Amino acid sequence: MRNVITKLILFLILVTASSASTPSFDFARGRHNNVCKDLKNDVLLYFVFIDTRSTSPWTEFDILSTIDSIQVAARWLESQASQHNIPLNIKTDYYIGDEYTTIEKNLPNATIKEVIEEQKLTKGLESLNRWGDYVSKIIGESLYIKEKDGIPLQKKPGNKERLIAFLRDEYQVESVVMMFLINNYFRSDISIAINTLHNEDVEFSVVSYKYPSEIAHNFLHLYGAADLNKSYFRRSPGKIKQAQEAFPDDIMSEVYARRINELEIGEFTEYMIGWTDELDEEYEPLLTERFTLFK
Repeated sequence: MRNVITKLILFLILVTASSASTPSFDFARGRHNNVCKDLKNDVLLYFVFIDTRSTSPWTEFDILSTIDSIQVAARWLESQASQHNIPLNIKTDYYIGDEYTTIEKNLPNATIKEVIEEQKLTKGLESLNRWGDYVSKIIGESLYIKEKDGIPLQKKPGNKERLIAFLRDEYQVESVVMMFLINNYFRSDISIAINTLHNEDVEFSVVSYKYPSEIAHNFLHLYGAADLNKSYFRRSPGKIKQAQEAFPDDIMSEVYARRINELEIGEFTEYMIGWTDELDEEYEPLLTERFTLFK
């Protein structure tokens, strides 16, 4: 009898350990978190054009058309905020060298998708963080640091965190949306938002396409919005079906090549980005998700 009990205890320990090690996300941790807390008042959208050996080169036309798309996305977000009685003013600025020169820095793998799938999610995100720090250091080295009230000049930003701190001070805003743009207009890849569920490092996104809807989608990710379509961060078929049926036109659903004026910020996304503190209990299952790409 004692042996049976011992085996049962060991079995329960193994089951518990297996369950505990299965990674999951609580998207609610992204609300009111990190640099991008609540989407309201003055916000800076700062974007950077990056060339890699595996993406199309940024031409002057590509850059100018992308800037136009970013302005469309920013005005749409402000319009949505106004409809929800939220004050929002999105300032935009970008880094680019003389004569439309861009930053050249290869991704850790050929595409963002390969970074996540070949390195697995956790290690892939770590390598993208290092990549982002390298890009931020290049930007930081080009900045002019002004002396203030006789105080010695600060060091130039050497990583994402210091760059965002500089931008917050320079533009007098509380939150900075930092986007690194790669030119994948004619190939298949993904965009990704990083560091949204913790505050160990600042949030940023790597965006592959220049559709206004794609830009707005990733902008909102940095304020805690969760995917409502299938993605690396949304895997459960049941939850995907529920989200698609409830919010088919939400900006956090599938937006690839969709016109932004066809989309909206629905009840669930409104809650995630801090525009309301109330959520219908019917949608509470969408707050969590289980993952298989960790290693």
